[in-house]
Amino acid sequence: MNDGILFYWFMWIGWVVTTFLFEKNQFRNTVIFILLPGIILSGYDISFSLGTINAAFAYFLIIGLVHVIRSTGELLYYLAVSFIIAVSYVMLQIFALYDPAKLFIDKKYLLIIFLAAMLFLILKRNIDLFYVPLIGIFIGDSLYQLLILRLTGYLEIGSMFVLDLLASTTMILFCMVILVDMFKKLRRVSYKKVNPAKPI
Repeated sequence: MNDGILFYWFMWIGWVVTTFLFEKNQFRNTVIFILLPGIILSGYDISFSLGTINAAFAYFLIIGLVHVIRSTGELLYYLAVSFIIAVSYVMLQIFALYDPAKLFIDKKYLLIIFLAAMLFLILKRNIDLFYVPLIGIFIGDSLYQLLILRLTGYLEIGSMFVLDLLASTTMILFCMVILVDMFKKLRRVSYKKVNPAKPI
């Protein structure tokens, strides 16, 4: 599968669903504001002396930082979680680089599953699941690119591979949040049915 396909599929699906199926409110406008510029900017790269950085990747980093800055009371917590995600990303990438024979599944899918599971277990609020990965994966990819700079000769921060990873992880987290909420509602309904009637 070519890099970038998952990113564009999930981003367009998210934009279409949000635009045409969600009620018009602040949440809908925020999601549209995040998704559509991300799709547009993904085709552009920002050049600097050592290489390039994808414009959409930089845009997503800014979105994540704005969310973290708004929650100033938990700044240390967000930094710790972002650092954990970044280190996990780097370690998996280095392991796949030096010993790919030990990976039973494709590196991309392994990273997606591992990061989604870790984020879902670590983060406390559902809204953080969609902002913290923007920072953690950016830091992780930047560190990884710096580590392999001698091998590649240039930095490519935010390649289509990484955007695939980011979009897929976010989509899995979104589905997990919906499933958890659905199970909670079913549990409440079943509890009300089982609850005995009040005595007269």
